[in-house]
Amino acid sequence: MPSRRRAILTWGLLAALGLALGLGSALWVLLERRPGGGTQVGAWSIDLDVGGEQGGPYVRAITATQGLLAMSQREAVYFVALADDDGRGLDPDCAYEIAGGDFPAAWWSITAYDGSYLAQNADDHPSVDATSIERADDRTWTARLAGRRGSAANWISLQGSSSPNLLLRLYVPEESVLDDPTSVPVPTVRRLGCGAEA
Repeated sequence: MPSRRRAILTWGLLAALGLALGLGSALWVLLERRPGGGTQVGAWSIDLDVGGEQGGPYVRAITATQGLLAMSQREAVYFVALADDDGRGLDPDCAYEIAGGDFPAAWWSITAYDGSYLAQNADDHPSVDATSIERADDRTWTARLAGRRGSAANWISLQGSSSPNLLLRLYVPEESVLDDPTSVPVPTVRRLGCGAEA
């Protein structure tokens, strides 16, 4: 009887250890994966598994835990920028110029996030979009990404952000976006200065 009890105890401990390791590794995958990944286009990356039929259970779980609530790719695709065009990580103490034009989509927006969520601030300038941005005569535009607006006509605030990243959403993208995301004319992200220069 003692050997049977020892065997049951051993199997119980092994099952508990296996369950703990399985849950721990799943949580690590879900919580440690940062936005981005996939195909790089300038400072931006796109993961076509997000919102795609080919995305498996881990992609869906990661998308849900990061609060992206991704639509299907026919409805929207998502580009993420964690750094500027020179590869330097976005810094909340710096100012940036984002410059671009229209995108091959029915509508678009660029939003600043703090990690996976909007920064906690009260300035009401987390994003720019196709209907609100002021453009030049040739339809190009620039936007300031910084903790303060300065004299910029278009501003995305970094106030309240400690780990900033940008999310470019293209709603109802043209077929060319899904066929070749590297063909999308993504905006440039250029650092203007940091600290007192920002």
